[in-house]
Amino acid sequence: MYRLLLLLFALLLPGRPAAAQGLELVQNRAFQVTYAVPPHWPVTHQRTDSLEVLRYHNPEDNARLWVGQLRGRHAALPPARALQRLLRHLGATRHEEHRVSSHGLDFLESTGTCFVGGRELRYDARVTTYQGHMLLVYLYATPAVFTTQAPLLHRVLDSLTPLRGK
Repeated sequence: MYRLLLLLFALLLPGRPAAAQGLELVQNRAFQVTYAVPPHWPVTHQRTDSLEVLRYHNPEDNARLWVGQLRGRHAALPPARALQRLLRHLGATRHEEHRVSSHGLDFLESTGTCFVGGRELRYDARVTTYQGHMLLVYLYATPAVFTTQAPLLHRVLDSLTPLRGK
């Protein structure tokens, strides 16, 4: 009887909080970086004449991470111009730009709101030049997800590091 009560109690407990979820390390040799994403976020790859990006999203499709690089003539843009183009393309409305350093990379970062598919989203976007690549990291989620899962989302965003030991 005691074991049955323990089992029932365990089943009624909520799942692990998002901030406690483990992250899976991704090594991207093409971009020369590593970063972490939740293991249950599927990935799609997109390549155009101006951009190559890996797009991750949570199963509820209310949070996304893009890790990519500019290609072709766009790869030579200065970081400020690359960030402005990204924000314009993604429908950013209100944003704030600042510089941030993380794991030896110096980013130009923008935070704010944008509209994707008619939904208002909160985002953090970063651009940096690294080993001849213009890297883009873009994380966006609904305001509710940013509120409830902020520690996890910031761990994902801050996980981008240079690839070591090539």
